[in-house]
Amino acid sequence: MIVYTGIDFHKRTSTICFLKEDGTHQIEKILSSNLVNYLSSKQGLSVAIEASCGVNHIVDLLKANSIEAKIINSNKFRGIGIGGKKTDERDAIALATGLKTGFIPTVYHKSLGARRLKSLLRVREQYVQTRVSATNHIRGILREYGITINIGAEEFETGIGEALEKLDYSLLQEKLRDLVYEERRLKLKEKEIDNDIETLLASDVHFKNLKTIPGIGTMTAAAMLAIGDEFSRFPNAKAFASYLGLVPSESSSGDKIRRGAITKAGQEMLRRYLIHGARSVLRYTNENSKESIRVWAFKIKETRGMNKATVALAHRLAKICFCVIKNERQYLKEIKN
Repeated sequence: MIVYTGIDFHKRTSTICFLKEDGTHQIEKILSSNLVNYLSSKQGLSVAIEASCGVNHIVDLLKANSIEAKIINSNKFRGIGIGGKKTDERDAIALATGLKTGFIPTVYHKSLGARRLKSLLRVREQYVQTRVSATNHIRGILREYGITINIGAEEFETGIGEALEKLDYSLLQEKLRDLVYEERRLKLKEKEIDNDIETLLASDVHFKNLKTIPGIGTMTAAAMLAIGDEFSRFPNAKAFASYLGLVPSESSSGDKIRRGAITKAGQEMLRRYLIHGARSVLRYTNENSKESIRVWAFKIKETRGMNKATVALAHRLAKICFCVIKNERQYLKEIKN
């Protein structure tokens, strides 16, 4: 007999609902550190656990103990917090009930390798954000004293020394030099991670094939593999682009179909990388371009503007990446005469 098990997981404690086929249920509250051992001692469990930080590791352990476990997408599951009455017990019951009825949206449980690669990318993102924040902070303080540095990372590196020399407050000058040192240290850390990822994926055929696509560099290719993981779970390239939030939103009723801006669902990091890659391709594309994808993108740019062309190209790049991975081949450039 299957026991449908809903788990409201938290860092310290977790609330569990055991729901039987006859509709009776039992509530338990235990320390999260004992969760796996506790569930491993029981038979016939089918587990639903709400997506949150640390859940992937718990699901790894549950599956290692031959327990069927699903991660639930709380953004799409409306059984939680109905009527403004949200408690851990109610959430656990809702998860168990949804699992029993089979009407419950799940989150794909990524492989350990994909999660490790994504974690490296997230560390790099933190380096970049902290570094950019430091440079903006330095620029802002210097402007208070009428000292400006031209826009751009390269302009900052070449102009910061002279800018600090103009500052006539030695104590502040010293503190800003410390920030500059930290900014440069973080930049070196970014390059270290770039090199680490290149080394880690050097023998990965998909990684090499992805980098043959215009606008797809090391970080985008790595993010594609980390976030896509098992590409066979997507029925086609269109579904993959939808997963990344690069398709138009829709609000339709009856015979009326209304489409708006892209949904921006899914992983923001990969979508952003694809947008940056598409913008880079368009920057070096003009009326003399011969490559078919550039000709197509340039026509959209001329008729609908740079921003829409960028998003349209990012959408197409996502679908090309999918096909390159699924077909296990490099990107073939088509040149128009």
